[in-house]
Amino acid sequence: MIKPAITTAILCTLLTTPALAQPPAQSTDEMVVEARSLVKAFGSSLKQALQAAIKEGGLTNGIGVCNTVAPEIAASNSNREWTISRTSLRVRNPDNKPTEWQELQLQAMDRQPVKNGKPVEVWQVSEASGQPEFRYMSAIPTQKLCLGCHGKSIDPQVKARVKELYPEDRATGFSEGDLRGAFVVTRAGSASVAE
Repeated sequence: MIKPAITTAILCTLLTTPALAQPPAQSTDEMVVEARSLVKAFGSSLKQALQAAIKEGGLTNGIGVCNTVAPEIAASNSNREWTISRTSLRVRNPDNKPTEWQELQLQAMDRQPVKNGKPVEVWQVSEASGQPEFRYMSAIPTQKLCLGCHGKSIDPQVKARVKELYPEDRATGFSEGDLRGAFVVTRAGSASVAE
């Protein structure tokens, strides 16, 4: 039989020990700042990798980087709490197909991908999955660098390489400034969202 003094000591210890499984809650504003930081790191790393690949072996080499390195960069910028990815209304990789919510945001962004000189962004906390989930999207306007693989006039060798790596490609015909897609950042879990 456990003595009352020991039971009281155990109970006091349990009540004063913080729950290790519960990370500190973040406000929505703090999560937006974190999401922007993740997008900046991902976008910067991807752009550097693409520029280096194109400089080394031309646009066809850049397509290979998009195919293999872009998912690796997304994975390295994601962690146990945060997930970062890309999506578009016209995807090159069918694995990047937008969810219903993402598609609605992309349709709105498509009308105006840039506002006041910055890519449009949107975020919300949703409980559609049964627990709070923070969702963030930042528009990716088509830049000049993108047109060689995503524009209206694409070199036949580049087209062939795209077809080889992405047989279901729908991501061409863009002009500079068009909405190419969006970065997507999510954070799930009831303990991660503070009001």
